[in-house]
This record gives sequence, structure tokens and C-alpha cells, in this order.
Amino acid sequence: MLPQYNYWLVLVSIFVASLASYTALDLASRITASKGPAARAWLVGGAVAMGTGIWSMHFIGMLALRLPIALGYEWLTTFLSLLIAIVVSFFALYIVSRHTLTWGRLAVSGFTMGIGIVSMHYVGMHALRLSPPITYDPWVVAASVAIAAGASTAGLWAAFKLRHESRWTQHARIGGGVILGLAISGMHYTGMAAANFAPDAVCLSSSLMDTPWVSGAVTVFTLLILSATLLLSLIDSRMAAKTAEMTASLNMATQENRAKDEFLAMLAHELRNPLAAISNAIYVLDASEPRSSGWQFARDVIGRQTTHLNRMIDDLLDLGRVVSGKIALETCSMDLNESVQHALASSKASGKAAKHDLVYSGVPVHVNGDRTRIEQIVTNLVSNALTYTREGGRIEVSVMQEGTDAVLTVRDTGIGIASDVMPHVFELFFQGRQGVYRSTRGLGIGLTLVRRLVEMHGGTVEAYSAGLGKGAVFTVRLPAIEQRRPAPVDTATRRAQHAHRSVVIVEDDADACETLRMALEMEGHSVVTAEDGLAGLDKIRNMQPDVGIIDIGLPRLNGYQIAQRLRSQSDRIFLVALTGYGTQDDHERAKSAGFDAHLTKPADLAALTELIATAPMAR
Repeated sequence: MLPQYNYWLVLVSIFVASLASYTALDLASRITASKGPAARAWLVGGAVAMGTGIWSMHFIGMLALRLPIALGYEWLTTFLSLLIAIVVSFFALYIVSRHTLTWGRLAVSGFTMGIGIVSMHYVGMHALRLSPPITYDPWVVAASVAIAAGASTAGLWAAFKLRHESRWTQHARIGGGVILGLAISGMHYTGMAAANFAPDAVCLSSSLMDTPWVSGAVTVFTLLILSATLLLSLIDSRMAAKTAEMTASLNMATQENRAKDEFLAMLAHELRNPLAAISNAIYVLDASEPRSSGWQFARDVIGRQTTHLNRMIDDLLDLGRVVSGKIALETCSMDLNESVQHALASSKASGKAAKHDLVYSGVPVHVNGDRTRIEQIVTNLVSNALTYTREGGRIEVSVMQEGTDAVLTVRDTGIGIASDVMPHVFELFFQGRQGVYRSTRGLGIGLTLVRRLVEMHGGTVEAYSAGLGKGAVFTVRLPAIEQRRPAPVDTATRRAQHAHRSVVIVEDDADACETLRMALEMEGHSVVTAEDGLAGLDKIRNMQPDVGIIDIGLPRLNGYQIAQRLRSQSDRIFLVALTGYGTQDDHERAKSAGFDAHLTKPADLAALTELIATAPMAR
């Protein structure tokens, strides 16, 4: 007898095989992601769903067979073939859920699973119970075994590789499911081709199974099981992803809270050290004769520690402004070479580099930058090199031009950077990861500021070290520009810059007010003070000074209100806001109120006196 096939049922069998293969690939990820009872439940349930799907493909393929005689299938044998499919599926899912899958284990498992699928097929064929029985072509049978083993090996490998979620996993599973479905169908119809039916054969099983509703019922039942399994897998995957997201958020919040606590503890440590030095120095001042060596030493200590505190606060505020995007650069054409020399001169004058060999070499290179921020970049890089270089070590700073880039390099012979630490050197608070004994001082924000400020200038910064004990190199690259000629300075303006000014200081802090008054009077300026807003406004109106230095947070009338009232009457006075409020918003608000300049406490007195000297005279 020559067999024929219902091609619609053949197509249905291929579709069911592909869907069952895709389900197997999807279940592998759920079993791997689950633990304990949940993993075992997915393993058993997945084996039932996958086994039913594979068996349904074979059974629908057998129902597609058409012979001249009525066909039927023996129930117990058919059920046995289903049981074999479920056991084979359990074995497959168990293998791919393991942590490792060696090539040897993959080959053995693929061959074993192939034998199981072949067994399911031929047991299912035996359920026909034909007399005389079906005979088989051994070579074609061997081909079906080879196809089953190959498809099983490929399926196990694909399931193992695709069990972890990634960007392209879903697309790969769909493609893998189609390919495996075609391979399984190919094995089935190769096995069918191996069968030889005798011309006078008679089916001994009940012909009740040879009805269209049976194939339809099996198809619908299989689709329901596979769809329900995929739906449960999707729900479980979404819940697992949500749980993982919540866990990650909780861990991140815990780490951030721990980092905050560590930073606050580190900040308290760094603040107490200079405060302790200042407190001790005040005691020495009180106990020493004026201008004696002890008195001078204590004064120098107070100066150094005040500068250190000011620098620390400025770095914190600058970092906050940079991170929040509230810092604005006041750029101009500038010589990077000159700015670096000025920053290094300040470092040497402060005594920071006294115990190191700090050398510089450079050529004029112009960039479009904020002079203050550029010098801050240089100072932070040099301070970092000094911190991590032992006494007597060498720090080399250079400026050169490479193509279209202005290149600043800071090279030291310090302790170097380990390879695992290198990716983190520009991270915020990175230096805080030390023990109770902090061999280095600072808040660990200097290099973070450097990177942010360099990026704001359109440049890049890189760190390199050959390893521990081999020093480090920090390289900053900024876009170079052509030199611009400075505008000529009027001779009358030069003379005005050296003239003394009349100044009114409005400040409610008595110590800050009096020390500033004394400093300005030493520069030859005529100074009058007021301790609240209304008194300051009256003195400015009556005296008509050249410059008004006004605090913002004042009693009775704040600094903004003073400036607004003065500007409503006259534009002649030069107004300077001297305040502890230093954000970009504070700068803009001061400008809107009528201030000509905004300085943050404690102000650099050299910068303040230069500002006063360049202010126009009211009369």
C-alpha cells in the first residue's frame, strides 16, 4: 500500500512542533531563574507541557497518514508514547537547567534524547496494530535516529544558550523554535518514510480514532496547554523582573545610604582636623608675645587651615553646582600656559609643594575657557599628585599643543594606581574608601570636579598608571584656538585703577565686618560700616560712596532690597554682593537686583581689592 497524507494536518503538525520547541526554549529560562520548589514545579510542569507538545506533533502527523484501509490506534500504546515524550522532555529541561553544559555532556544528552524521541515515534507507530505488521527500512530508520539525535543536540545547546534574558533573546528563541520544529518534523516524516505497509494489511485497532474531530481535538488541546504554559512563563518572568528591579532599587538605596553615612563621617573627620588646628593656634596666639616665633607660627597655621576649609567648602559647592547643571562658565580667549603657571605659583606660595620637586615646562597655547575654572582644574590635579607622592618625589606639569588640542599633563612618581582601581579614579567620593587611618586628606571629590569641568570646556581627561609604585599620569585635552589680540587699555582707566575708593560695608556679622574694614583701610580706601539693611541704605544714600559691599542675609532689609532701591534712584554706585549664597541662581538673582559683582564668602581679599580698584568712581 502506498501511503498518502493530509497536507493540512502536516502543516498543523509542523506548527505544533515549532510551538513546542519555542516553549521548551522559554521554559529553560524560567527553570534557571527559579530556585527551590519553584524550580522543581517549573521542571515538572514544563516537562508535561513540552512532552505533550512533542507527542501531539507526532500524533497529528500520524493522523495525517491516509491508507486505503480504515485506521485506528490502540489506547494503551498511544498513552505509552505520550509518557515517553514527557519523560524525554523532563530529561531535556533538567540538562539545560544545569550551571554548566560541557561538549561531552551535550553529545551524550543529545543522543539519549534522540533515542527517546525515536522510541516515542515507533511506539506510536506500533499503536496502529496492522496485520501483517509494518516493516521498516533499516537505513531510513538509522537516518531518522541521526536526525532525532542532531535535532535534540541542537535543541539542548540552543536552550542552554538562550536561558538568560538579553536584548535579542526573544527573537533568537522564535527563530530557534522554527528551526527545531522543522528538524523534529523532518525526523517524524523520515521515520514514516521508513515504514512499509503490506498490500493486504488489516488494522486490528478500533477505527474510532480515524476521525477528523480527533485531530482537531488534539490540536486544540495541545495549543491550550502550550499557550497556558507560555502565559504562565510570561507572568512569572514579569514578576521576577519586577522583584529583581525592586531588589536592585533596595540594594542601591542601601548602598547610597551607606555611602552617605560614610561621607558624612569622612566630612566630620576632615572638618575637625583644621578646626582642631585653628583652636590650638588661637591658644598659642593668646600665650605668645606679638610678632614672636610662636605667634607667627600660630598665625600661619590659622591662615593655612582657613584656606583648607575654604577650599573644601568651595569644592563641595562647586560639585553640587556642576552635578545639578547650575554652574556657568565665563569663557574668554586665554593662554593655558599662563593660567597653569599662575596656579602652580599659588600652590608653591601656599607651601604645599615645599617637600616635592614640582617642575613645569610649557608653550603658549590658547583655549576658550573660564580662567578660574581652568586654574581649579590645574590645582586639583597638582594637589592630587602631591597627596599621593611621597616627600622628595617629583611632579612634572607640562602644556603643549598636539594638532587641534591643547594638552595639559600632570605626571608624578607617586604610589601609582592599581589596574582594578583605574576605572574608578574619577568617581565621586572614591578617596573615601579607606580605613580608620586616612593616609590622605580631602573629600575625594577633586578628580570628579576635574572631569566635570573639563567636559564643560569640551575636553577630555584620562588617567594612566603602569601599576602600583610606578606613578600616575593625568592628561587633559582641550580644543585649541587661535590667539586673539587684547583690546588696548585706556590710560585714564589705568590711572583710575590706582585711585582709592570710598566704600560702605553692610554686614551684620561684627567680626567679618570689622576684619574686612581693616583690610580695606590698609589698602588706602575710606570705609564706613553698617550692621543692618536700613542703616546701610541710609549711609549709602547720604555718603554716595564709590563702592557698596553688601551682605544678602541682613536684618530689617536684605541685600536684594537694598540694591533694588538704590538702582531705582542712581546707577553710579558700584555694588558688590558678598554672601554665603553661592549658587548660579544666587548669582543671577544678585545681577537682577542690581549688583555689579557677586562674591562668595569667604572672599579672596586680593580679588576683592582688585575689583574695588577697577570700580568706577562715583564722582
